[in-house]
Amino acid sequence: MPNAVLQRLVDERDETNRNIDRILDSTNDEERDPSESERQLIVRYRDRLNELEPQIVELLDLEETRNTARDARDTLGRSRREDPPQPGQPNPDDPDPDGGGEPGQYRTFAQYARDAILVRHSHIASAVERPVFERASQRLQRQISHVLTSDIPGIVPTQHIAQIMDTIDASRPLVDASTKSTLTSGKIAFPQITERPTVGKQAAEKTTAGDGSMTVVMVEKTAATFISAANFSWQSIQWSNPDALALWFDLAAADYARKTDAEVGALLAGLDSSPTVVATPDLEGWMAAVAEAAYHVYDATGRYADTIAADPETGYKLLGLVGTTTPTFLTTGQANLANGTFPTLGGLRFIISAGLPAQTAVVGDFDALLTAETPGAPVELRAVEPSIGGLEVGIIGAFACAVADNSAFCELTAPPVLP
Repeated sequence: MPNAVLQRLVDERDETNRNIDRILDSTNDEERDPSESERQLIVRYRDRLNELEPQIVELLDLEETRNTARDARDTLGRSRREDPPQPGQPNPDDPDPDGGGEPGQYRTFAQYARDAILVRHSHIASAVERPVFERASQRLQRQISHVLTSDIPGIVPTQHIAQIMDTIDASRPLVDASTKSTLTSGKIAFPQITERPTVGKQAAEKTTAGDGSMTVVMVEKTAATFISAANFSWQSIQWSNPDALALWFDLAAADYARKTDAEVGALLAGLDSSPTVVATPDLEGWMAAVAEAAYHVYDATGRYADTIAADPETGYKLLGLVGTTTPTFLTTGQANLANGTFPTLGGLRFIISAGLPAQTAVVGDFDALLTAETPGAPVELRAVEPSIGGLEVGIIGAFACAVADNSAFCELTAPPVLP
């Protein structure tokens, strides 16, 4: 028979929720906040719900326990009432007395329920013989149909991560370290001193000394244009995720950055015809070579070197050099390989750039390195093609690089084998 107390509590809970809904609906229809009396009434309803809920849960658990016991009692009572099967005759409640049948042997739900109760409840299983329990367990396992993901590929979609996982690097370490200017025409021009006046000590009054000659020439550098283009369908732009058009512009800009930084790297690598040799492939040998190269820059131009630039292989191997003796005069510097920050090396700014050729390291005053490009380069171009539902896109940028004083840079020749 139904639990009258549980039914009453459930009915009261439903009625309380309906009362709260009526108050809230009324305030919503009148577009106002609940009044003080309405709020107090809602609080009382809420408190009553908090009292009802644990009672309902306890009574529900009680009913489930009672129902389980009732099912077990009915099953065991039916087994006792029926006559035991005669020798050689099958048990009507045992669809597979030998445990060797095939799936689908259950002829009635009662047969399935009997096995399920035996297997699921240990205190009931203890009342039967062990072979009976094992056959019931085997029949249940044969009856269960296994559904694998390979059986339902049509409703197990592949998860799509809408994020580009590849690296898109548009950095230009060499260009960023240079003296930059805006390119407004196809050439850049800058004055370059080719002859300086010299001052001499006068031997006697009214005698000449020194050489006052001075020559300044105008140097011109023609800019190079970098360009790329593609033609997108309207559908590929509208239906792509991530945005295919934005991705194309990002990839093109990254390649533009690599190509322009490589222009600067090739220029720097070709300046010094007599590089400074690194004598030994250890920290002491490299720091000595860096100091010697900085001296050559100062001796030739009066400039102080401010930067060391290296290709990735040379740069990272150089950062891996360690020493056990603390320098007395020179601080080697600090670097963080985890985030790619290389502040200084021997007091000089340290740059690693893939734009430099392999096995290249350059010490110099990067204020003498000049770069110029069109504003906003690479500029994005778009042309709509309505007749074919397309969009032609492209990027373009003009870039030029030059060195104001070739002697402001000194290349280092690495030893044949680095640690």
